[in-house]
Amino acid sequence: MRQRFLALIIALSLLLSACGQPATPAAELPTPVAQITKLPESSPNPTSQAQPTNSPELELPAEPKNRTVYDLDVNLDYAQHTVSVVERITYYNRNNQAMNEILLLIPPRYFPGTYSEGKISGDLVAQSRENGIQTMLSLEPALQPGASTQIQIIFTLILPNRQGVFGWSDLQTNLVDWFPIIPPFDAADGWQVNERVVDASNTIVGEYILAESADFNLRLRLSGSAKNLTIAASSEGEQQLDFIEYQLPLARTFSLSISDQFVTQEAQHHGVTIRTYVFPQHGEAGEAIIEVAKNALDMFAELFYPYPRQTLSLVAADFLHNMETDGMLLISKGVIDFYRDAPLNNLTILVPHEISHQWLYSMVGNNPAREPWLDEAFATYSEALYFERFQPEHLEWWWANRVEGFEPKGWVDSNTSIPGGYTAYRDAVYLNGAKFLQNLRDILGDEAFFAAIKQYINENTYRIASGTDFFNAIRVYSDADLEILLRQFFARPPSF
Repeated sequence: MRQRFLALIIALSLLLSACGQPATPAAELPTPVAQITKLPESSPNPTSQAQPTNSPELELPAEPKNRTVYDLDVNLDYAQHTVSVVERITYYNRNNQAMNEILLLIPPRYFPGTYSEGKISGDLVAQSRENGIQTMLSLEPALQPGASTQIQIIFTLILPNRQGVFGWSDLQTNLVDWFPIIPPFDAADGWQVNERVVDASNTIVGEYILAESADFNLRLRLSGSAKNLTIAASSEGEQQLDFIEYQLPLARTFSLSISDQFVTQEAQHHGVTIRTYVFPQHGEAGEAIIEVAKNALDMFAELFYPYPRQTLSLVAADFLHNMETDGMLLISKGVIDFYRDAPLNNLTILVPHEISHQWLYSMVGNNPAREPWLDEAFATYSEALYFERFQPEHLEWWWANRVEGFEPKGWVDSNTSIPGGYTAYRDAVYLNGAKFLQNLRDILGDEAFFAAIKQYINENTYRIASGTDFFNAIRVYSDADLEILLRQFFARPPSF
């Protein structure tokens, strides 16, 4: 009975672990169930230990020059659920041709009545035109190669009452994907943007925002009647006279979670402050989250390189999914509510998953809508690596309950528009993606596999990587014949 109960919990985690959000209240979403407790014979071989100690020590790429800077002056009224913002964007033309336009993406527009724009201005801004969440700014004169321009946007958010990464509930206010950004621009292909995908069950499938590494400076003022607010953020805040100042260099975005209910705990680990923000009933789980996070940071430091920021915030979320952001993770209260003081629990599975995104999403970008496997398959397989290293006696249990119990199918290189919606996306990208990586490792051997992964991470830090970049790194360390494997898992197998 206990194993069947745990299997049900892990089945629920497959919904929770999707690093996205439901468009409807999470309670309305279907919960898959798996009750398999024995590893099927067809499962990947879980016995070899991840020991990438012979991987080369590679130097990180130089930090990108002339990167975009976002300065945000923010006034938050927690009780009234409003946010007033003056945003200044300093943008450099890093192309070899003049730019006549700059595109703004404004994610809050996906929520009607939320985003109220006061004024857009800038030294080169002539006019603007809107199309959904996009605002195109015409520049006069054009922005010349190597030159910069500043854009100022004054806007107000009337936050929606919804359980999710953007909005408010009785327990917290979350600000993720909450301000205008400039997406990447490629001289050959233009602005790199994706549409948000919502499936037939009104569930948002995956993520859609493609963002470059940029610098973020935020000044947060609190107003209104709410008292005793605790603020979790993507970086450490420094209290000034009448505002809190945050700085976050070389990140994809900046996020906040605010509550008058949070209970905090923290620990120092190899120069990193790990801090948990949980609700009052979750005190014991908060301590467990910290211990799992310590192990995960140690593992990824060896597999990739040490965690590059000074703080890591792990925040209880008042909804039934998880979300990675730079320097901050939102962990579903559903995961935390089911915590048991044993290794077979959702925290042990999902905390390493989300922490892996501090490298595979934050440091190494990818197109989350067109090639989501580059971060989500890796994040799921990172769970197996965690069990292999810290709970090896339960690795077979992980494969049975996390992957094989769902009999996943579908192409690993599927995009978020996959027929079948969220469930098909999860099975193909997350679960079949983990199986693909295990099979790839079996073919290459541990030394070549982990050396190639490390090279891929190092070479593509601060960049937006592609599947081609990944397989190029594989080919540096192995000339194994991968044709059969790739045809088994990929709709569009790469050619070598």
